[in-house]
Amino acid sequence: MAKSISAPRLAEGSVCGAVARAGLSLLELDRASLRARAYEAIRGSIITGEIADGQIYPVSFFGARLGVSATPIREALFDLVGDGLIEVVRNRGFKLPRLSERDMDELYELRVMVELPGIVRVAREGLLRNPHRLRELALDLVELARRQEVVDYLSTDRAFHLGLLAGLENRRLLQMVALLRDQARFHGIRGLSESGALMSSANEHLALLGAIEAGDVAAAEARIREHLAHTRLLWVGGVEAEAQTQLR
Repeated sequence: MAKSISAPRLAEGSVCGAVARAGLSLLELDRASLRARAYEAIRGSIITGEIADGQIYPVSFFGARLGVSATPIREALFDLVGDGLIEVVRNRGFKLPRLSERDMDELYELRVMVELPGIVRVAREGLLRNPHRLRELALDLVELARRQEVVDYLSTDRAFHLGLLAGLENRRLLQMVALLRDQARFHGIRGLSESGALMSSANEHLALLGAIEAGDVAAAEARIREHLAHTRLLWVGGVEAEAQTQLR
């Protein structure tokens, strides 16, 4: 008598086992992956200024450019709404809220309030994790600035700054820092890159990392304060702000 063929048992710790226990199908996983990828792509376009303030974009605009169906695009867009990066325009699509000077000042002040004491604590208590990896990222930033690769520069910069604070083991703090960076929308970075001024900002990461590695609390505080101030003036304000600063 032939034995019947049974479905293979899913290993307890396997990904497939986790999927089965969660009641997810491969189709749902694929959609979740597309949603995440669409989120990152649209977020990157927002941060670098490729998406214009005030202009209304339908779901089809993003779908055509990303080659993704409407459902994961729409889900990604509503995730971005939840993060405060875009707004819903009823029956028309989505748009970026315009950032005023007051908005930019508030975002800068919040970053100082959150990141500065975090960096000081990391330096004081020796909480820096993976310093070799962070140095690689800092050197990558210099090279990306030299090549004017803005999108990769921003993602590497994000990884570097979050990596500096990882030793605090505070997930909510990291989420807050990431969200504040995204909401700032570094529209001036392309002009900054073309002017060559981005290289100066890139080199600041090496100085900051060196101060933290040395446990020099005063220097680490000074470097992060200086770097965040440049972020407010340069990345958000663009090259014009840099020129005004040099004239003072």
